[in-house]
Amino acid sequence: MSFRTRLISALVVMALFAGLIGVSILGTGDAGSSSESLFSRRTTLNFWYEDAALTDYLNDAAVAWNESQSEYRIEPKRVDDTDYIRTINDTSVAGSDFPDLYITGNNNLERMYKGGLAAIIHDDEHFKANKVYPQAAIDAVTYQDNIVAYPFSFETSAFLYNKDLLRSMTESLAADDSDTMEEERETQGTNAPSGEQADLSALVPGTMVDIINLSNKYDAPEGLSAIFKWDVSDIFYNYCFVGNYMNVGGPAGDDPDQLDIYNDKVIQCLQVYQQLNQYFSIDTRSDDYNAVIQDFIDGKIIFTIATSDAVEKIRDAVAKGESTLDYGVANIPDSTHELLNKTMSVTDCVVVNAYGEHQAAANDFVQYMLYHRTSDFYDRTGKALAQAGYVYSDPHMNGFYEAYVDSIPIMKLREASNFWMLLENTFATVWDGADANTALRSLTQQVMVQISGTENYQVPELPDPKEISIRSELEEED
Repeated sequence: MSFRTRLISALVVMALFAGLIGVSILGTGDAGSSSESLFSRRTTLNFWYEDAALTDYLNDAAVAWNESQSEYRIEPKRVDDTDYIRTINDTSVAGSDFPDLYITGNNNLERMYKGGLAAIIHDDEHFKANKVYPQAAIDAVTYQDNIVAYPFSFETSAFLYNKDLLRSMTESLAADDSDTMEEERETQGTNAPSGEQADLSALVPGTMVDIINLSNKYDAPEGLSAIFKWDVSDIFYNYCFVGNYMNVGGPAGDDPDQLDIYNDKVIQCLQVYQQLNQYFSIDTRSDDYNAVIQDFIDGKIIFTIATSDAVEKIRDAVAKGESTLDYGVANIPDSTHELLNKTMSVTDCVVVNAYGEHQAAANDFVQYMLYHRTSDFYDRTGKALAQAGYVYSDPHMNGFYEAYVDSIPIMKLREASNFWMLLENTFATVWDGADANTALRSLTQQVMVQISGTENYQVPELPDPKEISIRSELEEED
């Protein structure tokens, strides 16, 4: 499910949250392998989730735990996502057929905790000192200084580069001017992950300005449609341009008093983002995420920004003989040497329902699943596990984990849950030429009206900050 789809679904659920419910269960039924008579004497714990990709993994984990003890029985059920959050709430309040534990995105945790649907987790052994989870995962499941869920899987964006095309481009440029190329190798930033060959990792651009410099100097061969392309219409691939200077709810994304989204640095970031439109030919109508990833697979572009689902798409294409792509994964380059980038992440987590009467058993199962049954998690689900030290069968996933460690978790503030849609619209208008200061102030005003409840809330206009010109930086580097 795309990030935009998840946001729209969440907003629809909020609008319907107080209405009548209609539950559509696509469940799996019996998760156990013992006899019916044995299970009939056990207490059943219902475990709800939405994503069909988790079905086999969750069923196997449930079977293993069910066989390890004789008092409880975990029963995973997949529930239609349209009614998911509303159904959890209404069935829990009614006390009938509700989940004892469930999986949801960390952006829903404020709503679930305030509604009595999320119990505080007491698991110091695994949460202390980042022993199992990186800080980004811990922040994602923290609400008002309490751990209210277990981090499960994550999604974030990273920088993908075609190794063969990058090597070919740099060799071509070196042949044209070996002395100049050697100097650029020493001055360019390095974003490549550990394990890359030193000569190639030194060539991974450290800033967007570096990419533009390469593009300006390179005589692209036939078949190469662009040096760099990404989906500029989706906030997941754009947030990195402002993420380092925008505070949306503090580290845990749960504090309405920590909102700093309209400041000089963010304005400058959007101004630079707008300038990128002059250097990268990207059609917002046709260059959507799937089209961009396909171009990357086909060797038509050298660099792109992608989420971890791209790893499986590329692997499948190579396995089918449709591509020979050899690529690397790195952190997204900064905008300039002055404006640094930081990406966003979403963490799916396992929540123990505070309405449940058997919370200790529910916690026992979750800890069993997360700490003893994850060795094949990625291979079974295609998802990135939100734990440190996990060994992926596909090493490209390590680059996404490194990006996750340095990411900003999506916020939990219910009053501003449509912030991401508003910010996405702001990026779109700025990309198309709107004034960055005016667009950002308008966004801030809409958000503050929602947060404060004051209909005529006014945000004072900031003077335009000193402009950071990409053209000037290019001229300086020349």
